[in-house]
Amino acid sequence: MKKALIAIILFTLILASCTVLSTPRVKADTSEVKVLSYSWYTAPANTVQAVYVNDLIVVGEVEIVGSHPLDKVFVSGGAYNATGGLLGSAEGQVFGNYLVPGQKAPFYMDFTPEYSTTPTVGDETWTPFVTNVTVNVSFVEDSNETNYPTLSFASGSLSGALDNTTGAFTLIGTVQNTGTINAGSVFVVSTFYNTSGTVIGMNFTDFISNSLAPGNVARFVATPTDNTNGLSNAISNYSAFIQSFPETTQATPTPAPYQQPTSTPTPSTQPTVTPAPISANVIYIVVGAVAIILVILAVLLLLKRRKNSELDLPPPPPPPPPP
Repeated sequence: MKKALIAIILFTLILASCTVLSTPRVKADTSEVKVLSYSWYTAPANTVQAVYVNDLIVVGEVEIVGSHPLDKVFVSGGAYNATGGLLGSAEGQVFGNYLVPGQKAPFYMDFTPEYSTTPTVGDETWTPFVTNVTVNVSFVEDSNETNYPTLSFASGSLSGALDNTTGAFTLIGTVQNTGTINAGSVFVVSTFYNTSGTVIGMNFTDFISNSLAPGNVARFVATPTDNTNGLSNAISNYSAFIQSFPETTQATPTPAPYQQPTSTPTPSTQPTVTPAPISANVIYIVVGAVAIILVILAVLLLLKRRKNSELDLPPPPPPPPPP
């Protein structure tokens, strides 16, 4: 009986351990991403990414300062007036998947009227009164995958200059596949800086190739997403990186032009977003621990009852007298 009870306990412990170990990966810490710089402006009439004209737009750049790749990075922020009053809030996703340590990537935040804190719902008249914007990394997700590694800009092909005809700073280049398999969903992410090194614009292209074969090349052209008055003239430097996935990978590319937040973000000095998967991990662990405790208590109770029943048995009969 004791051997059977011990086997039950061991089986339960092993089962509970497997349950805990099979839970989703714990999300990375937000300290693994650093906000480098950002600026803001009002969305112009020719915007291709803002939800509404005259929205407050914040563009910036982050750097992966942790030691492992990250799949998704989210930022959140608040816009304030000269007296420190909160005028609006927003959240946005960094453009780029499977970002590696040391890599930099841009973000774009759209302060839509729905998330304005002014007395009038949908009011956009507050945007000219913004004197300060705070931006913080609010959520990051670990990644066990990487981008297709053998794509690069063809030597000498990447160049940027102000186009006097269109009035927009134009970045052109050629992406080359030096690998051995096709690369699917190839696109380019660009960041534009002023003379101080502050981010003032960004761009992500459409897919420049759905299937780039080994040895083939694809050309791209990128201009600031919002070419506001004077923005292109203020650009003095730029950076770009390539995003892609093997054709066998069901990839989720960089986000669509706008993702409506699922809830109203509440900015503060350190705004945070609590992702559901973390809560699920905690629940699994708690449930597993409770199950182990209940089984152990049940076994102990069973052993105690067995011992008591043995004590209540009548004494054995005396041996028979010798002949």
